[in-house]
Amino acid sequence: MEEKKIKKFSILLFLLAILVILGGCTESNDKKASSEDNGVSINETGFPIVDEKITISMLGKKTPSQPEWKDMSSFIAYEEMTNIHIDWTTPPSNGFGEKFNLLLAGDGYPEAFFAADISQSDQIKYGSEGILIPLEDLIENYAPNFKKLMDEHPEIRQSITAPDGHIYALPHYRDVPRDLTGYKMWINKKWIEEAGLDMPKTVDELYTVLKAFKERNSDIIPMGSAGFNDIKRALLGAFGYLGDNHLNIVDDEVVFVPATDGYKEFLQFMNTLYKEGLLDEEAFLQDREQLKAKGQNMRLGMFTDNGAFLIVPEEESWDYVVLPPLTSSVNNQQMWPAITGVVHGAFAITDKNKHPEASMRYVDYFYSDEGGTFLSNPGGVEGVDWEWTDETKSKFKEIVAEGKTNSEMNNERTPASGSRPPYYRSKEWVHKEDSPLNNHIDNEVMEKLSEHFKISFPDIYFTSDQNTELNALKTDIESYVEQMQANFVVGKASFDEWSDYIDTLNKMGLDRLVKINQEAYDIWNEN
Repeated sequence: MEEKKIKKFSILLFLLAILVILGGCTESNDKKASSEDNGVSINETGFPIVDEKITISMLGKKTPSQPEWKDMSSFIAYEEMTNIHIDWTTPPSNGFGEKFNLLLAGDGYPEAFFAADISQSDQIKYGSEGILIPLEDLIENYAPNFKKLMDEHPEIRQSITAPDGHIYALPHYRDVPRDLTGYKMWINKKWIEEAGLDMPKTVDELYTVLKAFKERNSDIIPMGSAGFNDIKRALLGAFGYLGDNHLNIVDDEVVFVPATDGYKEFLQFMNTLYKEGLLDEEAFLQDREQLKAKGQNMRLGMFTDNGAFLIVPEEESWDYVVLPPLTSSVNNQQMWPAITGVVHGAFAITDKNKHPEASMRYVDYFYSDEGGTFLSNPGGVEGVDWEWTDETKSKFKEIVAEGKTNSEMNNERTPASGSRPPYYRSKEWVHKEDSPLNNHIDNEVMEKLSEHFKISFPDIYFTSDQNTELNALKTDIESYVEQMQANFVVGKASFDEWSDYIDTLNKMGLDRLVKINQEAYDIWNEN
């Protein structure tokens, strides 16, 4: 009880401080709202958002390790600032999609969805039915931070605008380079130097390095993988295509990558590595925990993950650096797959909402630089969850209670520890984190990868009919591609059978799959 009192007192002190600091935002009472939201006056700027306390029901997707969201320090503090109480419903993330659709099929859905990962197809479906309301006018009048973000990053507006011209959900958005890359390829720089070699720039040079790793110790696995697609994502770019998606856009044309000559060249290269014992023989069978077990015994020369320390012992992880994008005899352009940073369906308002203007103002703060720290991970409330480490405010560190881990504390602070809330996670904030391991990742990504980022296929909307047909086509086609990918690499299928492989894809409806995607892309490209 005493600890809770101290924590609450700290939060109150923080609130008093922020109201003074944000004087320019609150502007006394000069800018009290000229609008009414179902009889409740909405303040145009600053805090509180409303003078008369209101309650808004929201539903979000909670992970098993998170406490009730009403008990999170960021939401406790924000309620005091805004004068808006959120009546949270947080079903578990497991089976959430089914729960979501059952709610909207009946009458028990909330006034808003928060960190709900509403799919693009569901946005169209429930938007056209009037359950999810259009947000464009609310953004224009009550979301200056999000509007500014869209103006600075036009890809956001393009990504979240449905084919009918409406915006039905706000996104989770981040521009942190390490977040935009997914898994990175880590390679042991110390072993390369001890072999008298340079960091590889081409696939041929990589082959030489992997051979040196194998000669170093017969127990070493030169290239480790969990499922193989992590390797494809990292290396297919050397052969002219991005490996994070079966579909690429080349000169505004949709290309199905597994049917290209570049993809065949990639598979032939991987087949060579497999035959010579340079690729883990369990690459297609093992999961990440099994890969990590090998890494903990320092058997891996290279592998993929967010950080090397997640696979190999932390003290050894400093010898691993990011492998730069490679080139090959068929492609001399360095490229690395990246995402736009737009994660769909983070916040939506339903037709039941009695205070849509206040709801929009409530969420808009999280798209500002300072508001984003509230829900960021790490983040939360200054002085309670984190603190500056120097007077220049160039670095911050998390405040971790005795006996607890960083992960446990993050769960108590914000839903971002396992969910994707509506907010802007900025690189300026994240790069101030006083975390040597994460800072190492940041530096490696910015030095080796960020200038070569490329989007394989944009976030586009499909109609319900298109989705139905695509899902039917993709089930068989993608399953066959995965099967043959493994067969070609391990030698169960000969490359003399390549034309038969292509013929089978065509019989499965590959042309139709490409055509549907091309039609949807053309509409998206016009927005």
